[in-house]
Amino acid sequence: MKTVQSPAMAAAARRCFAFALAWAVVLAGGPGLAWPQEAATDEAPATVEAPAATSNAAPAAAAAAESEQPVATIGAAGAAEVGVDDVLSFRQAKVAAEMTELEDRMFRLSEALKEMEPESSSRLMLGLKFAREELILHQMKEAQKLLDGLSLADAAIEEKELLGKLQRLHDLLLSTDLDFQMRLEQLRQIREILRRLDKAIEEEDRELGLSSDAAAKQQRLEGLKKKRATLEELIQRQTAHLVQGRSLAAVESPGEAESETAAALSGEQQQTQTATRNLAAEEAVAEGQPRHLDDADARMGEAVGKLDESAAGEAVPPQEQALAALERERDRTAAEQQQAEDDLAAADFERMRRDQEQNRELNQGIEQLTRKLGERGAGAMTELTRATGSMSGAESDLGQQAAGEAGEDQGQALASLKYAREQLEEQAQKLLDELRAEVRKRVLEGLTVMLERQIAVREATETLGPRAAGGSRQALTSLVSLGKSEGRIVELANELLTLVEETEFGIALPAALLVVRDAMEDVQDRLAAGDGSVEVVVAEQQIEADLQSLLEAMKQMPSQRPPRNRPPQQGQRDRERELNRLIAELKIIRMLQVRVNRNTEDVDGRRPPDLDAVSAALTRQIEELTDRQDSILNATERLLEERGDELEGGSQ
Repeated sequence: MKTVQSPAMAAAARRCFAFALAWAVVLAGGPGLAWPQEAATDEAPATVEAPAATSNAAPAAAAAAESEQPVATIGAAGAAEVGVDDVLSFRQAKVAAEMTELEDRMFRLSEALKEMEPESSSRLMLGLKFAREELILHQMKEAQKLLDGLSLADAAIEEKELLGKLQRLHDLLLSTDLDFQMRLEQLRQIREILRRLDKAIEEEDRELGLSSDAAAKQQRLEGLKKKRATLEELIQRQTAHLVQGRSLAAVESPGEAESETAAALSGEQQQTQTATRNLAAEEAVAEGQPRHLDDADARMGEAVGKLDESAAGEAVPPQEQALAALERERDRTAAEQQQAEDDLAAADFERMRRDQEQNRELNQGIEQLTRKLGERGAGAMTELTRATGSMSGAESDLGQQAAGEAGEDQGQALASLKYAREQLEEQAQKLLDELRAEVRKRVLEGLTVMLERQIAVREATETLGPRAAGGSRQALTSLVSLGKSEGRIVELANELLTLVEETEFGIALPAALLVVRDAMEDVQDRLAAGDGSVEVVVAEQQIEADLQSLLEAMKQMPSQRPPRNRPPQQGQRDRERELNRLIAELKIIRMLQVRVNRNTEDVDGRRPPDLDAVSAALTRQIEELTDRQDSILNATERLLEERGDELEGGSQ
């Protein structure tokens, strides 16, 4: 049931949210920033209180009060005994306490704002996740240890990294494109859920196989027990027939009474023969093994014939043979029953139950992650909950060694897990469709910025290179600084590469960005070494050409793509859009192939005639070219697989 929030509570929540944002601003920007003031017209409701168990509130308050005192009052022994390292360590501890309080408030506020302001709640949870993944609090404590040990240089490095992380936290909390970030985070969550779900599906399938195997063994054992009981009954009946036949055979001059007895015995023997024949029809005997029941059936038939002829003496030998055949089949069945019991004993039901319990716990963890998706995970949640119930039933069945029932429950759990996966995969595709327009915009902007910066670096290299070669130390220093500028372009390329890989934007684009990024890294290393030669300029020009080619291809690339497994569109606009997509992908693939071809010719020109004299560096370059060619082949094959039908449809 949705809770109704009063205006006073809403105002309190807004103030608390502003408090969390202000903490991020202060920690990122330093103590010179002021706290946001409350509006004079706001009511004064009770604010969200900190947990009573929070141990950092008191130290933080004490630290704040302490910081207002002159440095000379710090410490019981007097100002003369307090060093700079003590003051810095104390201040670092204070910042760490403030960071702890910030994380605590972000968590509690996100919980309080779930119903009233879900967007603010999601923003706070994203900030909290970022702070914990980046280990900001841990790094603050490490910086304090360095200050305690007077490792001021190392502490300064740590604090510089912390300032960067805090600034990113600040930017995230105040980000204007939160919707994009939230959807991207949901996409990451779904993929993590799918990864765990695949593991659960694989495990449940394995456990179903074990239960099915154990059930088959139990079924076989029950069948052997039933067969053995039937054989014992047939043996008893055949023994009685044989005793009666021997009695008739002992009569020297059989009369009418003996003839009637022989006729009755023939009928009884025939009934036993029918029962033996029916059992033989159910028997599964391996090829090459003797079929004792068939032999018994035949011998009983002979005995029936003799008894019908009132030749009781001649009926005894086939009756004895039939009995012996039944006993041999009983002995073989007993041996098979013992083997089946041994095989079933090898099936460790307790271990199977524990494995099922672990997989149920894994699925419950997946449920918790899926619940955080909200509406996007609602359908999958139903199936995951159903799977948990089926797994629990399988646990109980395995505890009672009821393998058949366990297999049924596991089959139902497996079906629910697979259906949940289908629903989550569908939600992932919807998120990708929602993100692609913004991704295309960001890729275009990123490529434009990279190209502009690369042109600036190349122009500076052309200017500084000859001067550095002439011995100018200033030009050499400037070249080294250009390496840092190139490194920032590499960082931007890495961000774009991560984005397109996460959103699956384009088939060949990730491979192209990877190639360009690697070329930039090579230029970065050479510039950092003070190399401003013509070769470096040529490499920079090639990077510019590649970036320009990518820009042209991306401008032609539509942001949306048709749903999977959908037949080619017949509308003119649909055909044009997909044709543009194909052309853009092929342009990128062609750019990759041209670069690989150029690099191959360069490496081949430097390859010595004697293959044994090939250097390790050249061998590594050849291996890298092989990998590049493989990536181009994979992209082309994927393009053919996903878009080949559209090409065929467009040609009709």
